[in-house]
Amino acid sequence: MVELGKRLAIQIWLAFALAFIAPVLICLWLVIASPPEIDRKFLDIIGNVVQVFATGASLFIIPIGAFIYGMLSNVRTLAKSYPVRFNRQRREVCYIDDTTHRVLIVPWESVVAWVARSQGVTGYGALRDYTFGMGLEDEEHDTVQFILMAQPSDVHALGMWASIRNYMEEGELVDTPNPMLVLLGLTPTEDELKPYEGLHTFEIERKGARFMGSLDDGAEDLTAEQRHRYGYGKRTRWPLRWWYVRRVLTFWKMPYLIAEWAHRKGRPTLPDSVQAWSQPLPPEQWAKPSPALQKANALVKHAMDKKGINFVDACKAAGLH
Repeated sequence: MVELGKRLAIQIWLAFALAFIAPVLICLWLVIASPPEIDRKFLDIIGNVVQVFATGASLFIIPIGAFIYGMLSNVRTLAKSYPVRFNRQRREVCYIDDTTHRVLIVPWESVVAWVARSQGVTGYGALRDYTFGMGLEDEEHDTVQFILMAQPSDVHALGMWASIRNYMEEGELVDTPNPMLVLLGLTPTEDELKPYEGLHTFEIERKGARFMGSLDDGAEDLTAEQRHRYGYGKRTRWPLRWWYVRRVLTFWKMPYLIAEWAHRKGRPTLPDSVQAWSQPLPPEQWAKPSPALQKANALVKHAMDKKGINFVDACKAAGLH
């Protein structure tokens, strides 16, 4: 949503530039470039030119309105859509039907996942579509609940599954701190641990920009050539000037306010049974993976670490594909 808010700001600036900045520049050019026999005065022509360009810029209302409608529609859709929840302690997956609100909880080891690729030919060339899918077996109704998510490539689709599997099997990025933060000796703040975009994202980005700018401090005894050779930036009194310029052009915190609002509106309240299911368990009550899964994970890990092959080939080598 932050990125969409920045794109909205760019569209507003384009309309503003067409309505006011462009006519001013054109009138200045006409006044300066006119031959002496043609007496053009800036104030005499600017009014009519601005009126013409402003009328044309009013057509931007259509694409800007369509863009805003798309953003609101996306938020409205998310407000009615329940997220799929993965409980690592119970080793279960929870799906809630958006229409009937029926709760389906299945064991993690019964989940089936796949990556699908389709290709079509148009007048403009070949098009490829990639989809990451999961199947949750509903034993009560003897059906399978399919969950499909479009992805930009098969690598992204496989990465989606790898992140889910990594969370459920290894718990990395959950129980262990970010290695880069450990290396730098930094402790994540409460805002930095929030798993969504909002007003806190702006402060995080500014903190990161200040940190990157501080990397160029020091090394006063180096020449400009040596600074470039060793990776230092150019000396400047305000290293974050372009960062602030970009934020001003995107209306400062407006995109982050939109993201904050979308987060508050973007998810329905979970049923009480799911909220209870989501509560943490004491470690002694955590579900354990089956011996068959432990063996399969060991085979895949051995193939990836020792043979240096990717996840798909490791599954094939282990007879799991």
